[in-house]
Amino acid sequence: MTETESAILAHARRCAPAESCGFVVRTPEGERYFPGVNISGEPEDYFRMAPEDWLQAEMQGEIVALVHSHPGGLPWLSEADRRLQVQSDLPWWLVCRGAIHKFRCVPHLTGRRFEYGVTDCYTLFRDAYHLAGIEMPDFHREDDWWRHGQNLYLDNLEATGLYQVPLSAAQPGDVLLCCFGSSCRIMPLFTVVMASCCTIFLNN
Repeated sequence: MTETESAILAHARRCAPAESCGFVVRTPEGERYFPGVNISGEPEDYFRMAPEDWLQAEMQGEIVALVHSHPGGLPWLSEADRRLQVQSDLPWWLVCRGAIHKFRCVPHLTGRRFEYGVTDCYTLFRDAYHLAGIEMPDFHREDDWWRHGQNLYLDNLEATGLYQVPLSAAQPGDVLLCCFGSSCRIMPLFTVVMASCCTIFLNN
């Protein structure tokens, strides 16, 4: 554990049962944690950064993460947290149950514009799992890979820690593989269907 992480956890313990908040800043002397003051009117349920704390952190160097805690709460960002994170365009670190959970600033999961390799199907699935605290590897992929005999979803299944289950056993949060115009003819009489897209099963 780094000195920065130790300082973050100590600050969260001092603030509990209220939510702590602060910044991780890259300074000329190295990475440091700058604790802030939670000025929310309901500090046990929400946090609000004092503007002067934000300005003070910016004066010390480059802000690399915004930190807050969920005392007795859940180890992922709330809907309100996510809205504010996207506005801040910063990684957010969350202290919960004695651990620090680090979340990249990914775009909102709905309303995305499709861009291959940037905000495509796999990126959506990977980002959704990241926000749930599950890290998935990224894979190099070229556009139309399914038309060239590649089966990237199934070939990389084991590396992601996933395994196949029958559709009847699917549960919310599972990944469904789809085939959209992705058949690949490998011999005159045989056509193999390649999974070219994925989606997350919500059961509603």
